[in-house]
Amino acid sequence: MIAELHLLLPLLLVVARLTGAVVKRAGMPPVVGEIAAGLLLGPMWIGALPTEAAATEGFHTFHEFAQIGLCVLLFRVGLETDLKEILRIGRSATGVAVSGMVYPFILGSGVGLLLGWPWMLTIFVGATLTATSIGVTASVLDEVGGHGSREGRVMMGAAIMDDVLGLLLLAGIVAWVTPGQAVFGAVSVALVQAMVFMAAGVFLGPWLVRAFVRLSRWAGGQSTFLVLSFAYLLLMAWTAHEIGLAMIIGAYAAGLAFGGHPEHEQLNKDLRPLIDLLTPLFFILIGASIELAGFNPLTAGGREAWFIFFLLFAAAIAGKLLSPALLKNGMNRMAIGSGMMPRGEVGFVFAQVGLTAGVLDPGRYSILTLVLVATTVLGPLLLRRYWNSPDEAPTNSGSTEPELSSP
Repeated sequence: MIAELHLLLPLLLVVARLTGAVVKRAGMPPVVGEIAAGLLLGPMWIGALPTEAAATEGFHTFHEFAQIGLCVLLFRVGLETDLKEILRIGRSATGVAVSGMVYPFILGSGVGLLLGWPWMLTIFVGATLTATSIGVTASVLDEVGGHGSREGRVMMGAAIMDDVLGLLLLAGIVAWVTPGQAVFGAVSVALVQAMVFMAAGVFLGPWLVRAFVRLSRWAGGQSTFLVLSFAYLLLMAWTAHEIGLAMIIGAYAAGLAFGGHPEHEQLNKDLRPLIDLLTPLFFILIGASIELAGFNPLTAGGREAWFIFFLLFAAAIAGKLLSPALLKNGMNRMAIGSGMMPRGEVGFVFAQVGLTAGVLDPGRYSILTLVLVATTVLGPLLLRRYWNSPDEAPTNSGSTEPELSSP
């Protein structure tokens, strides 16, 4: 029986916070602890698999809170997207970003083809492995003092582009898996709509932020700006959903509207308590949706699950380590590849969308989610290791743009 929500939320949030703190002290991203909290408590208290609990009022309510937390998270990603930095770092970051999507997609889809999976499932799994976590990579770069290096700038620029391209890819795939639509037309329309949302976030942003600032000053309080921004975030997410896009596309576009304005730093600071409160609910939901029973090595199904896990894990690692291969000598390629490895937030969004849309069954969803968790843990460990490698020391900050070598 599902607990009352006012008892359920404190329990899950406190456990998620504590497990996040534990794994952070162990050198891993806190998101891993939040997923672990859902893994431990979810089956007992949430019943989070939609196929099992969609009819329960408690699940619906918790799921709505988790979706709002996800939208706030994507709003912050958009808020921290520096389009000027993308243009400045230019060719190198673009090369790493595109390679970091193409190689994992090919390798991940190749695993699906090898296993004889349907085309839709194969392509979806390959697409899920293309993601890169900005937050996880940025936090490790902070630890090693690497933001000012050429490697750090390439990594962050490529991670940002991966998020933008990944969300566009997700928009197309969601349209593709929606029944009753012509595939080419639906995907084309979804991609155009997503790009319009992004463009609206960029070009309408300055006007919108100025209007919010004036209204906040008239109302007499910084909190008014936060309320207006949050309302705009929810409105954009709802609009995206109503026209057939994923809600996170609207949330990300809303964040882009504020990213280039001086007020965005204060807004990011004001959003922190809301992010800390709501975002863990999404990762708890991710953990609660994993079926551990399917990984029992004593059963044939469990051994098969582990076999698929290791195949996808190898594809996920190799795809990102290959992403800086075209950079010229003098760059710490292993560090850049390791920094691109954590899938983090966007990867989990892909997996959750696949489960909800019915593309992923609970068993394959659980395997894919564990792959994403494993890359999110391994990436920072390898980045710390290779950043301090005497063989490939990171290059100092400078104006010289790292070049791509000829293929």
